[in-house]
Amino acid sequence: MKTFSFRAECARDVSALQVECERAKLSTLAQITPDEVLPDVEVELEADTDLEHLRSLMRKVQDGHVMVQTLRECPLKENSLERDFNINPF
Repeated sequence: MKTFSFRAECARDVSALQVECERAKLSTLAQITPDEVLPDVEVELEADTDLEHLRSLMRKVQDGHVMVQTLRECPLKENSLERDFNINPF
């Protein structure tokens, strides 16, 4: 299992991602931490896949652009959660 982390605009986006993972028969284990100020959530996710496959599933989520652009293969504590605007969110 690999460890990934990202930020999402809300917990609903993460739930929608989990549905897409289930459809793709991808087993995941996620820990979701709410932001103290914003409706955003920070997520550390374990999955047996690669970064691009996970991004492709995130692109299926309506408003999943923040997840796509903050996804990195690293633990949450190592992820700046800054959006990489060079990554196409669609």
